[in-house]
Amino acid sequence: MKSTSLASTRDAWRNLLPGNEGNALVITLLITLAMSGLVLGALMATQTETRLASNQSMQEKSFYLTERGIEESIAFLAQMGQPLVGAGVNGGGPVCLFNDKSTGEGTYTAWVDPMDANSGQSTRFMSVTVRGTLSGSGVTKAIQVRLGQQNFSRYAYFTDLEQSPSGSTIWFTEWDEFFGPVHTNDQMHIYADPIFHDEASSGASTIDYYHGGPPQDNPTFEMGLTLDASSIPLPSDTNLLKIKGQESDGLYFSGGTVEIEMVVISGVGKLSVKINGGGATVYDVPSNGVCYVHGDTKIKGTLKGQLTVGCDGDIQIMDNIVYDTDPRSDPTSTDLLGLVADEDVFMDGDPYGPNADTADETIMAAIMALGTSFTVENYNSGSPRGDLVLYGGLIQKQRGPVGTFNPYSHQIVTGYSKAYSYDPRLMDNPPPAFPTTGQVDKISWEEIDPSSDIAANFW
Repeated sequence: MKSTSLASTRDAWRNLLPGNEGNALVITLLITLAMSGLVLGALMATQTETRLASNQSMQEKSFYLTERGIEESIAFLAQMGQPLVGAGVNGGGPVCLFNDKSTGEGTYTAWVDPMDANSGQSTRFMSVTVRGTLSGSGVTKAIQVRLGQQNFSRYAYFTDLEQSPSGSTIWFTEWDEFFGPVHTNDQMHIYADPIFHDEASSGASTIDYYHGGPPQDNPTFEMGLTLDASSIPLPSDTNLLKIKGQESDGLYFSGGTVEIEMVVISGVGKLSVKINGGGATVYDVPSNGVCYVHGDTKIKGTLKGQLTVGCDGDIQIMDNIVYDTDPRSDPTSTDLLGLVADEDVFMDGDPYGPNADTADETIMAAIMALGTSFTVENYNSGSPRGDLVLYGGLIQKQRGPVGTFNPYSHQIVTGYSKAYSYDPRLMDNPPPAFPTTGQVDKISWEEIDPSSDIAANFW
């Protein structure tokens, strides 16, 4: 009875739902189409994501390629013997460094645009623009970097060797306080507690402490100390200055000894020059700012203007060297002096007799001694002479002595006591054609439209 009832029920339902087989087929087809759409959508989404990922990868590769072009261009500029000249007095303009240079997975083109006001200056500002193209894709990127080439004048104190000319160790002591950057390619030797207010760096991996270190030797590095710093080689000679001096807008003198007195006549800076003891001839401060002497140089006086005196012998400072406008009291002063010698720069000093030097001396200049040192003549003879006031910067192969001192009383015995201070203008405004370090600072960086004309003058 039960089975008959179930059969009757199925038959009744079939009678109520005619064509049921066709409906089932339609539902099956709809489900199949829906599933196919989902699969197709997933495939399309996967393909889109793959294309996006591939495009992103190409964009990144093109960007890294362009960055590599920037770094290679900067490296090329850093090793140049003479910085690029802008489009000012000497003409010029954007220069193509590399054209479709192959590197990595593509090529790049690089243009450098010197600042128009670079003419006659030694710190050169420029923009480097690079467009990189990924091979086989046409994907391009462009980057522009503004650069400033570092100058030795940025250092308050720089040495290649921390030794005296006689070979003895030179110590930074408790009497030393430095404003402005300090660098030595050698090891720092620290006695007690010298103070370094600005960046300091040493080519050595350690510091040599007189007492073994703190607490007796406890230097202050307010802006930190970089050890294992890259060596910064001094220029091998003054030939680049010689070239500038021989140009039509420079001054060039040849003689055993050339005496230069800087003077101000009717508000204009002049140079009174004697060669080998002859009569004086008065010259304007050269328009390119460079005076070069083949021989030895004696110099003194008051400078109005900007001047660098280069010399392939010694430079002897005969008396005070000061600026017409003293930047210590008037920071708007534009007077600047550089003294660069193939040999030594030294302060004249007579320890005995009626012409004995017994008063303070002032030197306003960025001084560079490539042969050995900046020092004082007869520094270890006679009586104390007072303070040697140096306002500027000191760059030398080895540290030179300017006097002798009693280590217990801290009193000067012979020569001068040091009163050195940094001229902060020298950080970014060196004297004309003052030597550069070969290092480059990045001032700003931006990605630009790759369709831009990268050969354009951006200044």
